[in-house]
Amino acid sequence: MKIGCVVPSEPSVSDYPVKGFEFLKARVSREPGHRLRLAVRTFACKSCPPVALWRASLVLLFLGCLSIQGIRAQDDKAKADEQKIKKAFYTSKDRLAAMHSAALFVPKAVAETDIMEGPEQNKHQFQLHYNDKVICDFTTPGSKMGGKTPKFECKITSVVSTDGKVQTLTPDMDEEPVKVKFGGEDNEVFAEVVATRLMWALGYYADSWFPVQVECHNCPENPVSGAGSPATRTYIPSNIVRKFSWHKMTESGKDEEGWSWKELDSANGRPTYERDGLKLLAAFIQHSDNKPPQQRLACHKVVIDDKTNPPTVTCDKSVMVVQDVGATFGGGGLFTSNSSAKMNLKVWSDKKLWSSVGTDGVPKQCQASLSKSLTATDGLKDPKISEEGRRFDAGLMCQLSDKQVEDLFKVARVAQMPQYHNKDGSFKPGVDEASVVKQWVDAFKQKREDLAKGRCEWKEKPADLVAVDNPMGLATVPNYCSAKPY
Repeated sequence: MKIGCVVPSEPSVSDYPVKGFEFLKARVSREPGHRLRLAVRTFACKSCPPVALWRASLVLLFLGCLSIQGIRAQDDKAKADEQKIKKAFYTSKDRLAAMHSAALFVPKAVAETDIMEGPEQNKHQFQLHYNDKVICDFTTPGSKMGGKTPKFECKITSVVSTDGKVQTLTPDMDEEPVKVKFGGEDNEVFAEVVATRLMWALGYYADSWFPVQVECHNCPENPVSGAGSPATRTYIPSNIVRKFSWHKMTESGKDEEGWSWKELDSANGRPTYERDGLKLLAAFIQHSDNKPPQQRLACHKVVIDDKTNPPTVTCDKSVMVVQDVGATFGGGGLFTSNSSAKMNLKVWSDKKLWSSVGTDGVPKQCQASLSKSLTATDGLKDPKISEEGRRFDAGLMCQLSDKQVEDLFKVARVAQMPQYHNKDGSFKPGVDEASVVKQWVDAFKQKREDLAKGRCEWKEKPADLVAVDNPMGLATVPNYCSAKPY
């Protein structure tokens, strides 16, 4: 090919020296690799006139400089794509291997957990506490985030605690936009705080929800749809979530895969008492919307072997997290309605923990009561529970003191639920915060007594019951139940 003659289907550089160069330059900015390749072919032309070769050398010089930026951009994108690939499984075998080794529970001294304070937080992020005023800049409307609960995303700029202490954004902070759920009209705002604090206190993995007030700057009139003029708006009550920090893992192309409760039994390798304990806890809180996307598999460090085809992906450590427990502390049901499936005292307290249970000296094959939602394919419904699972959960639950149980409902701000208030925001006659909290505490403790006094048939009775009765290895295991859990 002669650059001084005619490049097929392209303008000739020698015939149109200025336009030809501009044409090549424009093509470089669009396709840097292709134009650099053309310039190299230009120098390979031995029969070109000297002027054409001189011009070609100039073209090559400019092409080389202009190509660097484009090639670097392509390299950056390739690296990003490669990183994405490392965070997914390419075979079901690798996914099942991670599920088999996944932890469900971490032992802790339950009676020492601070329910009001909540889980330990990342030191490189804003530290969130009960009723903090969180000031943030609006970023994303809730309609782009999925789900039906009112929500939006914003970037935190400062936090003011109830005692006036101020946290401000610093260069060393690792802060991304956070999800904010807001408004007392959806009972999920209250339920998810109670449920996640309880799971965390007992030792089961869960995301961390923090009950705060949010002052959103540049927030549209409707932060869910994004419609309306921007202004500074305040949302009380509201919650901010800090996701369990490990990488969410699914098979490639199945971003909403999660894990099913059937897989908990068929794939997970943890002892029966932990698996049955998690299922029994789901029934205790009436976690009815338990379809696979409501749970997730997470890995601490993802290791990829790209020498195999497809790549082999493994986790150094993995956990199975129940990630969405907003439809809890109600009565479950097919449609997870806001009025009955989410934070409804009467419905939850009337719902029996067991559909079948034995007593001390007369154990039975136990079955917990749980109505799953219509959309919960492969979901959990009326699970059968072994004695080791009942005994494990009862031992943990009975370590919660009266104050801790009270704090569960205080931190969730249950007294702010609309049914306890008149239209002007005042409490209805005979109702105050203390009485509302007490009703929930009494209902919780009664259900806990039903858990403690039941007796079930063993499935795999451990030779050493210490792991079941005292997983933390405490010198003395406290018992705040009236009944003995074992």
